[in-house]
Amino acid sequence: MRFALLILVALAVQACDDDTSATPVVEEVDRGDPNDPKSDRGGIPADWTPRIATTWLHVDVGDMTGEASIWFEPSRSKTVSLEASGLAIDDVYDDDGSVPWEVRLGALHIAHVAASGPIHIDYHFKREKQGEGLAKNGSTVLWPYFCGNLFPCRSGPADGMQFEMQVSGYASTSKAIYPEELIADAPSYTLAFAIGKYTCQDLGKTDAGTTVEVCWLPNGKTKALKGSKDLTAAFDWLEQHIGAYTFGKRAGSIAVAWGASSAGGMEHHPYWHITTSEMDLPMTHVHEAVHGWFGTGVRMQCWEDFVLSEGTTSYLAARALGAVTDPATEDAVWADYRDTLDYTLEDEDIIAWPSTCGKVDILKGGLFSNIVYMKGAFFWKAVADEITPEVLDSVLARFYEAHVGTATTMGALVTAVEEDTGFDTGPLVKHWLHSKGNPFD
Repeated sequence: MRFALLILVALAVQACDDDTSATPVVEEVDRGDPNDPKSDRGGIPADWTPRIATTWLHVDVGDMTGEASIWFEPSRSKTVSLEASGLAIDDVYDDDGSVPWEVRLGALHIAHVAASGPIHIDYHFKREKQGEGLAKNGSTVLWPYFCGNLFPCRSGPADGMQFEMQVSGYASTSKAIYPEELIADAPSYTLAFAIGKYTCQDLGKTDAGTTVEVCWLPNGKTKALKGSKDLTAAFDWLEQHIGAYTFGKRAGSIAVAWGASSAGGMEHHPYWHITTSEMDLPMTHVHEAVHGWFGTGVRMQCWEDFVLSEGTTSYLAARALGAVTDPATEDAVWADYRDTLDYTLEDEDIIAWPSTCGKVDILKGGLFSNIVYMKGAFFWKAVADEITPEVLDSVLARFYEAHVGTATTMGALVTAVEEDTGFDTGPLVKHWLHSKGNPFD
């Protein structure tokens, strides 16, 4: 996402009293409250296995029902637990018939999981307030740990999943925009759809063959085309300088009506969402596109690695936009970044890169802050000033190629820079990422 998405600032995980009339699970181990995030897996402890491999999902927004079929990676565990705090579970079964299950403390616990084949889950869901699932405007936001309000899931940023999805039940005068399948592993919050009276236009095709498009809501064409005018060129630059895009051969920006108090966008690749108020801002379009490489393409190991996603993306967005336009455009981006950092520090101050992993709640812990975006971007700019932007491009490209589709840490990326170039990043890490205060003072 670009900067602090204001509609999310006040979000908090909410527990709900779920139906407990289902067949009891055999294993009665108290695994804690999944609505009290305490690890990088959104409250589901790291030892809750097996891991999710693929999710097939059918969502009907007319009768508010869902059908999920979930395949798991091989494991000796015969019990699975999934986040489902916003769901009313109707039935759980596998290809052979019913299986024991129960809902407890916002999580769905299932016993006797077969070694192969999917678990099928039928459920009802409801509309949520903006930023916590499916909102009344017809679009979804599941970041950071609200996927359980739309489908049974694991919300930890390290958990990668592939999925197939079908959305039905909307008016014939509207259009639902979403990828029917996600063929590369991505965090669960990547899954999204937007329903509205959309008009879409292809913007062009990159040298690698990716078609870039933009979709707008009524009266939004002028802003959409203004903001996306450099998007194809920037996307092409990323493919050529950072690496191959892994989420298909079609991608683009989708306008969403989040409201006047919202800002930025969400990295729902390959169709990322941008609030209507920022559809005319090229940087917002490019920022969300860059997440296809860092944040979504290369996942965070834990929320403390937020700077790996947002700091790196903010840097690369400025770099890519400047590369395909002119130095003055990039200079203007960095001036905007400086202003953003200055006025943010007037109200708050945090360490951009905490030293822990799995200990900080991204929302309640205050890590969701413009400080992470801006200090992270200026850290990488400072590195680029020492080793040249072109050398940093090549390091980021090698790191992306080695880690795309997996979860990793900011520490691993910093180490890669040092090993590839021999440059000691230590002083810059301390100055920009491990210290409070204004680094420009």
